[in-house]
Amino acid sequence: MEIYNNDGRTSGRRASTCSYCGNKEHNATNCPRVAEDYVYFTKSPPVIPIGISTTTNTRNWYAQPRYWGEWYEKCKNAHAKQVTAKKKASTSRTGTARSAPKCGFCGSTAHNRRNCDVMDRYTADAIEANRNWRRAFYKKFVRELGISEGALLNVKTKGSSWNSQDGKEVIGVVTAVNWDELSLFCASPDVGSRYCYRDGNYKQFLQITVQIGDKSEVVQLGDAGWDITVGNTKKNLVKYSAQRYAWGSPEFISVLSPSETPIGDEWIEEGHAKAMAFLTKKRSKAKLDEADVTKLIKKWL
Repeated sequence: MEIYNNDGRTSGRRASTCSYCGNKEHNATNCPRVAEDYVYFTKSPPVIPIGISTTTNTRNWYAQPRYWGEWYEKCKNAHAKQVTAKKKASTSRTGTARSAPKCGFCGSTAHNRRNCDVMDRYTADAIEANRNWRRAFYKKFVRELGISEGALLNVKTKGSSWNSQDGKEVIGVVTAVNWDELSLFCASPDVGSRYCYRDGNYKQFLQITVQIGDKSEVVQLGDAGWDITVGNTKKNLVKYSAQRYAWGSPEFISVLSPSETPIGDEWIEEGHAKAMAFLTKKRSKAKLDEADVTKLIKKWL
């Protein structure tokens, strides 16, 4: 799901820097330069502290007179942050009465999130539901349809405008599928062509990349997505495919030559457990209920 793909992994995240001096070793609340500069700025008359402080690196543009006003404003704001932080720390040390603990997931005052049985059960259900979804996806797309790396697909390209019908059918070779990201968040709790609104954070797009001539494209399955029957129950398996805005993406028609490339049972059994645990880490059950996440999980249990 996008909330995990974007925020759940630390690789590629930009390191934070101090908004006052630009140093990468601290933030503005802990910047040693702020207090010293603030003393000079608040003298009467004010003193521009160029070259005075040697505690940290100075932003080069501070030295230019046209930026001195902005420099002062940044110093004043950073100083205010530090004063607030010190007051908060002081209040904490003096033993001010703390409010009763409350679980951030279920709302109980008898425990916190670390000891929440409701959250543990919810996470376990999410992992199991996703395992069931992956099993169904593997059966349909890999075993039955043969869609995996190396398969040949018949796809229809889009015409010259978004609503045109002048596209043509071409052959695409599957070069990649985003296996590691796939989860039940590709699906909708509803079946058929019914429109499914969901917060973008809780969507996951099935991305089947194909090579068409000298171009690489991501295939879409159409607005209705793909429904299957599990036992006597009809379920939506994939609602979201290609990408958020896929008007120009070629649409899947059929499999011309299936692939026999396996992906392994561990892909199913792993159940995307880290992503499911990330789901409950900072969000409450009430928020997940409101976003129809709980409803989707129950569909696949």
